[in-house]
Amino acid sequence: MTDWGIEQLDLDAYLARIGVEEPTLKDMHAGHLRSIPFENITVTLGETPALDLPSLQAKMVDRRRGGYCYEHNSLYAAALERVGVPVTRLLARSLVNSTAMRPRTHMVLLATVDGERYLTDVGWGGSNILEPVPLRETETRHGVWTHRLTRDEDVWILQDKTADGWQSLYQFAIERTYPADLEMANHYTSTWPRSAFRNGVVAQRSEAEQRRMLRGDELTVVGPEGVREQRTLTRGEVLDTLTKDFGIELNHDETTRLPLP
Repeated sequence: MTDWGIEQLDLDAYLARIGVEEPTLKDMHAGHLRSIPFENITVTLGETPALDLPSLQAKMVDRRRGGYCYEHNSLYAAALERVGVPVTRLLARSLVNSTAMRPRTHMVLLATVDGERYLTDVGWGGSNILEPVPLRETETRHGVWTHRLTRDEDVWILQDKTADGWQSLYQFAIERTYPADLEMANHYTSTWPRSAFRNGVVAQRSEAEQRRMLRGDELTVVGPEGVREQRTLTRGEVLDTLTKDFGIELNHDETTRLPLP
């Protein structure tokens, strides 16, 4: 058994969940994003998400819930390795809305196919890449979205093209990450009082033409040109939106405890 316990994953169930029959890196990336939403409900309820594969499978595959970066990319990495795609797990620093040096609190993956390395990340709760991006200084376009990778010595920076120009999303160096590193980052992100994930419901879906984002009771739909729609929801509308727009199925206890206006 590897350090990551990938043999514990029910690969067939995972592939069925993401709607992929013949797994390739590109199809698995796109299928995962299309099928499993980004959401922080476990953290919002005051719990630290479990990162072992049986727990991830039970939550995200069997119960059809989502999760945040450590959950998404841990599950996805195990599936990639099970189908024979070599993966390196990394921790990145968010660069959004800050010039300060933040801790490494975002998990990303490098995958190798036919000798070329790709950034593949299905757990970014923002302007996510819809397909794997070659690890070189180049622009890539997926749907209406454009991203690019730039390099500063040993650090790679992922940027998103917006109506106002290039926005830096996160940076990473190629330094192997171990299970203990993820456990520490997961604990910090889920328990630090000022963590963005502890202070209200977050859910998102990235699509070829638009991104749909829920922050507390605010639902926002954005395109590359900017905000297309924004409205404040009632508690009932939030619960309906979580189910209908994001595919998040909550049980009675979770619905009752969810902190909403």
